[in-house]
Amino acid sequence: MNKIICNSVEFVFSSEIRLMTPAQITLIPGAEWKKLNVTEKPVYHSDIKQAAPGPTKEETVTAVTKHDSESIIKQYSNFPVVLKMKTDSSTFFVGSQRYPVITEISGDRIFDTYTFKSKSTP
Repeated sequence: MNKIICNSVEFVFSSEIRLMTPAQITLIPGAEWKKLNVTEKPVYHSDIKQAAPGPTKEETVTAVTKHDSESIIKQYSNFPVVLKMKTDSSTFFVGSQRYPVITEISGDRIFDTYTFKSKSTP
């Protein structure tokens, strides 16, 4: 399943989450959602893979930003995160405390491409 989402990608490090339900995330005191300033609409992809131990849900979000060597997510790309995504009609989360999102970054001196990946049980 592919979704075109609004120009909004927010993230929080999984260590900053106090409580998470499918509909809401409560952050620890002092923590806040951080915005990833995208240059074009991010693309969300979700797929269910069947395997011997059971099905696995794989989610991928690709987002392009202007190059920023000081970006907090670039500095701490090895820290697990949870994404907050918005469509024109809803808000949803990618990743969880148990199955956080892993960040991969590639880029040049003009743009950075972020690929966020999460695997979980459906």
